[in-house]
Amino acid sequence: MQITKNTSIEIINKIGKECDRCNNCCSYDTGIVLEKDIPIMAKHFKLNLEKFKKTYLVEHERFNKKCYKFKQIKTAKTLKPFGKCVMLDDKLGCIIHTVKPLHCRVCSAKSKQGKELTQWFALNYLVDINNPESIRQWAVYLKYNKSINGGELKDLIPDCEKLKRILGYEILK
Repeated sequence: MQITKNTSIEIINKIGKECDRCNNCCSYDTGIVLEKDIPIMAKHFKLNLEKFKKTYLVEHERFNKKCYKFKQIKTAKTLKPFGKCVMLDDKLGCIIHTVKPLHCRVCSAKSKQGKELTQWFALNYLVDINNPESIRQWAVYLKYNKSINGGELKDLIPDCEKLKRILGYEILK
């Protein structure tokens, strides 16, 4: 099935269920956490929102949108810029598998359509067509990646003159 920007969440959830709990994704990076995901996970741990955020999350920005990521556990001996997700237990695997955030649920590296799912997530939850800087950052992303249908700049900002002004930094806010 071809994934587009307008593919429904129900279909995305079906396609994204390819996670076989191999823990590969979680061993090298962490998932993006949206504000709406936090109360569900905090309740799972029986923590208030602030305690959950402080314990498990770091602020993150993607396409000029504030979000969170899970903290990473980095070992001093590897000196790598990445680390495993704080939610990954070496024996149990993902300790929040039943309540994991949308990004973790649908953007599995094992999925045959992982890149398209990741773009769908970005286009529907991170890229903001009303934020010129978000559009400029998406334009940079598109220099190196082919977009799914509905994610080209002309699809997001159909007014060619406005898009030109955004990309030329004439429109700042």
